[in-house]
Amino acid sequence: MRDFWSNPCFYGRCIKIVCRDLWKRVFPVVAVVCASGCVNIYERFPTTAPRIESVYQSTSVAAALTVIASFPQTMAGGKRDFMWENCLTIPFLGLPCAVDTFLEACVDTVCFPVDWPLAASRRVGK
Repeated sequence: MRDFWSNPCFYGRCIKIVCRDLWKRVFPVVAVVCASGCVNIYERFPTTAPRIESVYQSTSVAAALTVIASFPQTMAGGKRDFMWENCLTIPFLGLPCAVDTFLEACVDTVCFPVDWPLAASRRVGK
């Protein structure tokens, strides 16, 4: 029995089996999360407050966040022109948000057949 537990090949096989099974379960989840936008995950998660009330709702929110991340002076209510600080905010904040907006549009396009009747039934005035 002592030789059985002290055998490094036994541990290697156990780790190999666990990692292989874990990789098969974790990889699809990671791929879906990486391929979908952050706003879509937040908007579509059942326990969060937002509801889908229009088609491409997540894309419009992500586009607004991209503009705000690129030009943060728009939130201050003051100067709305280009500032030299934007030379830092556009590449480091704006571009990653723009990529996320593209992913939001892709996911919203895939979810369009579900969102269209859902948004129509939730419109104000019905």
